[in-house]
Amino acid sequence: MVKSLRNIAIIGEGVDARFNQKYAELEKESPTEAVIIGQDGIVNSYSYVGYAFMNENWFEKYSKDAQNDSSAIDRLLVNLVKAADGNARSANLTKIKDYLANPPESMEESVQLWKSFYDPEFKEI
Repeated sequence: MVKSLRNIAIIGEGVDARFNQKYAELEKESPTEAVIIGQDGIVNSYSYVGYAFMNENWFEKYSKDAQNDSSAIDRLLVNLVKAADGNARSANLTKIKDYLANPPESMEESVQLWKSFYDPEFKEI
């Protein structure tokens, strides 16, 4: 029997107890795999149904110059949208798409918006 997994992209550093609790809930619903997104970006062989931002400054893992230049983060977010499962109903995917459709005018606003992607309670994936 082939087990069908739904993949959740883990963005940023570390995994904590609150995420582990959310992951256990997701696993009870349907087999779920947490795929850690490395510094080089996404793994092309996966499609994602959800996105978990692991900390407020998640973007620092993907760009050392994120405070001054959004291009690396924008590229990562575009790739995450491209890798979304066609049936994904992810609240965080919606946040990503909204950001890409209407990027802030200043870097300070971009950084604040990126920080807002993090949900410390992991209510939205």
